[in-house]
Amino acid sequence: MAIVEVRIDDRLIHGQVCGYWIPHFNVDKIVIADDKICNDELRKTALKFGCPSKVKLSILSAATAADKLKRNLDKGSRVMILCEGPAPLRKMVELGYPISKITVGNMANKPGTEHVKGTVYVSEQDKEDFKYLSGQGVQLVSQMVPNEPPVDLNQLIKGL
Repeated sequence: MAIVEVRIDDRLIHGQVCGYWIPHFNVDKIVIADDKICNDELRKTALKFGCPSKVKLSILSAATAADKLKRNLDKGSRVMILCEGPAPLRKMVELGYPISKITVGNMANKPGTEHVKGTVYVSEQDKEDFKYLSGQGVQLVSQMVPNEPPVDLNQLIKGL
């Protein structure tokens, strides 16, 4: 198995992911790691409906995703891990799943969030999670589409 991309985008499966990222990395499986979504049947149905037919989709808790990925249960697949925010990825790292790089797309402006860059807004919890991940050596970059130059977020996050 090859994890070809670890991406945070609060829209999850949408036009940019389907139209740019999946073809760019030749993704054939998406793993959404999210403790809330894995227990929300309506949301899971909507995400399955939006997923391209050639791409398999698994919606798992962060703990289950970390366990399955550590055990290479998706061997032979080109996998994109997709999350709404950094919390599930932090949990996966805490559980021993190694992540070297996270690409941050959209994290929408909501009450209680602070602007970081472009369409990236973070809550206090997001800041803590990003700082933890950065402290574990995870490279954080912001990039909306593959042909846009990535921007290093590690220094921006540390400054918050």
